Amino acid sequence: MAKMPEVRLDVRKDDWFTQIRKLPAWQGIPVALPLCLIIVGGLIGGLVGALGTVINLKIARLALSPVWKALSMVGVILGAVITYLLIAAVLAAAF
Repeated sequence: MAKMPEVRLDVRKDDWFTQIRKLPAWQGIPVALPLCLIIVGGLIGGLVGALGTVINLKIARLALSPVWKALSMVGVILGAVITYLLIAAVLAAAF
């Protein structure tokens, strides 16, 4: 007879902010920086910023050298800002 898997209810996955707080400062700041698009861009900035934060959080967990992590995170931040500006320009031209 097959053994039933054990279910544990006390295991909790940390939310984004807890995961960011656990990072060193040199990683936590670039991870959270795309969220500043919420202030500038409202809903669109928030969506793009949240996506950039999730990507930077995944980069921070990778086993890369610190230089590559920093460069990758800066690239994601620039990509998020450029994406927001493109979406805003398209919407401004459409309306």
